Amino acid sequence: MQGSEGGEIAVIGAGIVGVATALTLKLEGWPVTLYDPRDPGSGTSFGNAGSISAAGVVPVAVPGLWKRVPGMLLDPRSPLSIRWRHLPRLTPWLVRFLRAGGAENAKRIAGELAPLAHIAVDSHRELLRQTGGMEIVKPVGWLKIYRDGTDYAATAFERELSDMAGIRYEALGADELRQLEPGLSREFTRALFYPDTALASTPFALTRTYLEAFLARGGRLVREEVRGFEMGPRGPSQMVTDQGRHMCKRVVLAAGAFSGPLARQLGAPVPLDTERGYHLNFQWDGQTPTLQRPTLVSGPQFVLCPMSDGLRLTGGVELGGLEAPPDFRRIRRLAAVARQVLPGLTGEIDREWMGYRPSLPDSKPVIGRSERHPNVWFGFGHGHLGLTYSAATGRLIADGMAGRAESVPLAPFRAERF
Repeated sequence: MQGSEGGEIAVIGAGIVGVATALTLKLEGWPVTLYDPRDPGSGTSFGNAGSISAAGVVPVAVPGLWKRVPGMLLDPRSPLSIRWRHLPRLTPWLVRFLRAGGAENAKRIAGELAPLAHIAVDSHRELLRQTGGMEIVKPVGWLKIYRDGTDYAATAFERELSDMAGIRYEALGADELRQLEPGLSREFTRALFYPDTALASTPFALTRTYLEAFLARGGRLVREEVRGFEMGPRGPSQMVTDQGRHMCKRVVLAAGAFSGPLARQLGAPVPLDTERGYHLNFQWDGQTPTLQRPTLVSGPQFVLCPMSDGLRLTGGVELGGLEAPPDFRRIRRLAAVARQVLPGLTGEIDREWMGYRPSLPDSKPVIGRSERHPNVWFGFGHGHLGLTYSAATGRLIADGMAGRAESVPLAPFRAERF
């Protein structure tokens, strides 16, 4: 057992990344305590599109995006909005983000993300094999649909990145698309299908499955907010919370969008900000209309997701920080569009939700050991791909703590790259 040589590991953050990491370490015999004042799995990982994406290599910033930003900000149905009060704080992040969108940068980033994408689905399957709950993850793939050849042609660079990264996909015409998803509107005539991607039909249930397995094996959950650290020779020796102090030998920072202040205290002032994401949940019997897999709709760029509790519409990026209240006006406008995309969708909306994607300007997470404190590990900043990369992040951190060789090169994900 690895824990025989180690001492207590404190994992900060009980979203999907933190819980998957804590479970992976616990399965290897480490003594682990998970810290979070919030209900585990109730944050960003509650409301995403459920996709465990074997195709998750294309950065958010791509060539030409900067030219489209002004028009997108003026279009009430576009996938991008900014809270203007947040702009002064956001500007340095935004400059780095747009710079990352150059063609050569995007190709490099996709190449660096590719090894993570290739192990993402199998990493979840391995955790579920050991803990149960295999039925939560379904091998249904990921679909992107386009109205015509012009829309499809605009994906040329994305397809180039996928080809370079070794990502499997199939280009579909109208007839093939109709056979795959007959419930979609016939106005869509082209599609890209990524067969290796899986769907977590209830992301919250996946997090809770991992949490229950962690607790059943002797892991501890402390519902306290970590606010700082007492430092020793190798780094943190105590966690300072809103309710007291706790001894620790190692620390894993996996607090998602809330990781920034703690990362700075640990000597890693990374440019972390938030891409606020929204969803609507439609009442749906799972039968009429039919939809079998997460489907990204080109143009307004939203995703329809068949979940166990209804049909979920996720869409948009709102750059607005952690403090502004939700603004559901933009995603509410998409409800009518969703009913056109999926004729026969008559169910009422029974939930509106907003969450905080922890995003770094180069679309890559921070994963790996701190270069300043030998007993600190990072696993945050996964942007749109926290669910996708969570189990893989836990595996990579566990491998590093055990002294095993890296299965994915971690140098591109170091906190000190900024």
